[in-house]
Amino acid sequence: MPYLVPVFHFILNHVCGISNPLIPSLRRDFIYSDNAMTGNSPRFENRCLLILLWMFFLLPFTIKAQEMTILNADFSRASITPKLLRDSAHLFHIDTIRTEAMARQFVPAESPHLTFGADASDWWLYFTIKNELPNQKTLVLWLNRKNFDSFTLVQQKPDGSIQKYPDVGAAFYDDSRFALSNGYYIAVLTQPGENKFWAKASNKVGSMYLGLSLHTPDHFALKSRQNVLLFGLFLGAMLVSIVFALQLFFMYRDRMYLFYLAYVMVVLLREAYNYSAVIDIFPAMQRHGISFLMVATYGWFYRHFIRLWEIDAWLDRVTRWYLGAMLALTLIFTLLVKYEQGPLMQVVFTAAMLSILVITLISVIVIIRNFRTSVRARIVVFAFMPLAAAFILNLLRNINVVPNYPFIQYAVMWGFILEAIIFSIAFIRWHGLMDQDRQVLQLKLAMEQQEKLLAVQAAEQKVKDRIARDLHDDIAASMSGIRILSKVAHQQFASKVPDAAPLLEQISKSAQSTLESISDLIWAVKPHPDYLNDIADRMREYAQKFLDARDIDYHLNIPRSLPVMEMDIEARRNAYLIFKESINNALKHSECTRMEISLTADKDRMTLLVSDNGIGFNVPEKLTSGVGLGSMQKRANDIGGELKIISKPGNGTKISFSLPVR
Repeated sequence: MPYLVPVFHFILNHVCGISNPLIPSLRRDFIYSDNAMTGNSPRFENRCLLILLWMFFLLPFTIKAQEMTILNADFSRASITPKLLRDSAHLFHIDTIRTEAMARQFVPAESPHLTFGADASDWWLYFTIKNELPNQKTLVLWLNRKNFDSFTLVQQKPDGSIQKYPDVGAAFYDDSRFALSNGYYIAVLTQPGENKFWAKASNKVGSMYLGLSLHTPDHFALKSRQNVLLFGLFLGAMLVSIVFALQLFFMYRDRMYLFYLAYVMVVLLREAYNYSAVIDIFPAMQRHGISFLMVATYGWFYRHFIRLWEIDAWLDRVTRWYLGAMLALTLIFTLLVKYEQGPLMQVVFTAAMLSILVITLISVIVIIRNFRTSVRARIVVFAFMPLAAAFILNLLRNINVVPNYPFIQYAVMWGFILEAIIFSIAFIRWHGLMDQDRQVLQLKLAMEQQEKLLAVQAAEQKVKDRIARDLHDDIAASMSGIRILSKVAHQQFASKVPDAAPLLEQISKSAQSTLESISDLIWAVKPHPDYLNDIADRMREYAQKFLDARDIDYHLNIPRSLPVMEMDIEARRNAYLIFKESINNALKHSECTRMEISLTADKDRMTLLVSDNGIGFNVPEKLTSGVGLGSMQKRANDIGGELKIISKPGNGTKISFSLPVR
């Protein structure tokens, strides 16, 4: 809202007469506090309000009634202030109304902006146009609204001849001249001298108000283009709101957007009726039931937007009943307007108006009670405030409290445009915040899951540490004792009991092998950084130890400075066991005299190669019959690696193992 401050600045300085030093405080109050909404600066607000109200109510008395419109060379437009005569009994006709006796009964209007209230009487209007030009002049008589049934115009020219113009009004829906126009117009030909005009305006249901103005053809063309441009702006805003509401509904599946869509479509239909006399969609609703339907659809949207059932369940039930009654009364009233014009229609009309009043009171109560605590309530206030002000002006005009000022006929349209813009911004901002909250929630859930995962891993590591300690302190110590005792026994009894010597030597070797396996297992589960260089050091140490012991020629290509790559415990353990199994198989079965061993790594993959020049074997046969090769293949698959075994009898063996790493 900071962009409104320059506007307020202008109004305060040039309208309210308040000096500049108050502007910064106004900016601070409006932007950074609730003072501008809660009325904590009453002196400032009351002063502006009183001055603006004083100017508003003083305006009708500043308008001069013109007895006669003068047409000269400088004429472009003029508002007409006619004389009025009420015909409540519908007795007069155009021939009797032009007599001198009837002319004395006409009363001058106080303003060119005429309001007649909800009066079913015929109203006669009389005005004159004095053409001071030497030639006849064609002018356009503009009637700025379409809220009357019929308007009949008769002209008495200076030569005494009578000219009757075609009737206009809502009763003539099929007149294409008034498409995309918010009123009616009649081209009148004025002759030099005094041209007298009589008109009869009638309306059976609802209030009647109109303004008469006279324009040159050029000025009228300009005015028509301005009206079409305004309606185009309104139409664009409404169509964008419709598309936006549909998109939001399909995205979030909230019925609130369907009610908003229905409301916007009814609003569009209402203004389309006002701007086009050729629209024939439910013509009986054109000037009567459409307003009731608009209030009903807005009520349903308001109920879902404010989440009334969460605020006050009792008020929500009352609202639902009244909204349902409003829809029923709208249907009944539409049928009565079309087929029956009796007192029942007036009763239904009154009931519908009372329902509107009740729904309005409920809305005001809810907003007052929840303005401070509910963001939605504040959005409704800001969105509906311009439209509410426009409707209040329309109501005051309809009941003949204020004149039919020209700006009032556009106030509702501008109110709709501002409302659509505010609600669209609110929807965008609202769902933006919802998306942010959803992202924050997802981030919190991800962090909680990560914390749980870390806690599980920490618990697992504690178990592994305990197992490693038990293996080292208990089992490994016991096996070490067995190995030492078997060696001592071998030394003491080998010569005395020759048959026991091989058995004691086998016990010593088994104990040594078991100790090495326990050492490997402790290394695999110990909690240290799982880098590729760690497993490389272990592989290098193991290969050198056993190949040197067997006196096998070998070439070992395992660098000491491999790239820093992380490996989890499972990958480290299985990769090392695949390497050990490859070495052990070659030592046990290949009868080789030379081996090639290499470990390389690139950006995201490590590759282990173990080859020998041994006797080789049939790979498919060994995979199905042997255990070692199948175990190696399973370990590779478990950690997402790829194992390839290439061998033929007499051609040695080559084992390739690759594993993705980070």
